[in-house]
Amino acid sequence: MKQIFKNIISFSNLWCGVIPIHILGLYSIYNLFVDYTPYWWAYYIIGFICIKIIGVSAGYHRLFSHKSFKVKRWVKIIILWFGNLSGQGSPIQWATIHRSYHHRYSDEDKDPHSPHHGFWHSYIWWMFKLKEGQYNTKHIVDLLKDKDCIFFHKNYAKIFLISHAAFLLIDINLWLYAVILPAFITYQVFNIQTSVTHIKKLGYRNLETKDDSVNIVWIWPITLGESWHNNHHGDPTNINYGKRWWEIDPTYWVIKLLKTD
Repeated sequence: MKQIFKNIISFSNLWCGVIPIHILGLYSIYNLFVDYTPYWWAYYIIGFICIKIIGVSAGYHRLFSHKSFKVKRWVKIIILWFGNLSGQGSPIQWATIHRSYHHRYSDEDKDPHSPHHGFWHSYIWWMFKLKEGQYNTKHIVDLLKDKDCIFFHKNYAKIFLISHAAFLLIDINLWLYAVILPAFITYQVFNIQTSVTHIKKLGYRNLETKDDSVNIVWIWPITLGESWHNNHHGDPTNINYGKRWWEIDPTYWVIKLLKTD
């Protein structure tokens, strides 16, 4: 099991994820100022829903890391593909770090992206410090038995490169604004989530937890339901992160359309 995880972690996070998505994401923003691109915003909205809400928030986070709901196999494969487009690594890698370390050791030394290690470490530098064989997969045995997750894990780089190349060949603007820009913004959303939502003075708490997780209203416009982070840490398997009537969770609405139970 360790060998499966060891073979891909460094490559996927840097050269098929963090580095190209950030460089190209900044270029896509720059391109908006120098080139008139009609309907780019429509591309972006569709891409953001597919990549961020379905692929990462509903998929990598709530479906694979927390097993909060079930879907049909064809829906799962689409979710896995959207997650792959985000450039945030394979589902097994993502779930291992999130389930086995961030939640199990939240805000302790073994938490890979706690702001206790420094804000910028929590925001992005931790991704550059991942080492092969560093993380144990014993807490994600269920995913190691999932043939679809294993396929997307072993072929992460190939699927990532082929998918992005296909969008580029179809239309460069489609690629830049329906894939690259949403993936770049999704990275920033989760960078913010892993950092500021674990700084107590920046938010409020509905639930008592052993970590420093808080809910933050002012980042809701970009993180959407993920900003109710204390609610999530206090009740990790709940698919609805909102506890109060005004804590709106759009990802939950999408999940209601996808789930089978």
